[in-house]
Amino acid sequence: MHFSKLSFDEYISRVAALIGNSLGDSNILTATSRFGYSEDRLREGEQHYKDVLAYSQMQEDAIQEKLRAHDERKKLYALVRKSYMKMLQIARIAFDKDAIISKALQLDGPRMTNLDAWMNQVALFGNRLLGEERWLKMLTQYGIGRKDIQGMMKELDQLRSVALLCEQSKKESKKQTAAKKQKLKVLQEWVSDYLKIAKIALDEKPELYQQLKM
Repeated sequence: MHFSKLSFDEYISRVAALIGNSLGDSNILTATSRFGYSEDRLREGEQHYKDVLAYSQMQEDAIQEKLRAHDERKKLYALVRKSYMKMLQIARIAFDKDAIISKALQLDGPRMTNLDAWMNQVALFGNRLLGEERWLKMLTQYGIGRKDIQGMMKELDQLRSVALLCEQSKKESKKQTAAKKQKLKVLQEWVSDYLKIAKIALDEKPELYQQLKM
């Protein structure tokens, strides 16, 4: 019963049947008990099986949380980007003749591609505009007011929070995947050892061993 040849669900299903048959058949239990695999020891294997199920669920929960966070980040990024690019284009027109303001707001050149750097660029743009009343008055002539910029900054703060959650959920997903892998390794080793002993214990009753081997 090699995990490498089966899907996780198939392997777990067969392990459940293996332990259930071993505990449920008195002839198998009596035979294996003489070689050290009593009911208590089989219960240990059952616990390993339950541990794998529990960690598998935690891994799945972590993966789903990561997917939700990434989906939310994608939506917020699109929202902030739409607002920012609109304001950026207008600001380039409004401050076209003012090199100092253009430099202060980083109006020229390409936008950052790294998300953290891009958010910092947006934050600089918004915070400097909010801090300069004269600049704001110039933008109001093009339909952009303080509330518009404050709204974008609020969305940016939400994006930062979700971006942080994405990183945390990514780490948690990796942590749970590693933990499940370790628990699965313990279970595999237990199953492998038990089947070797069961084959010896049931040497004179091969039909019983076939129930375990499947």
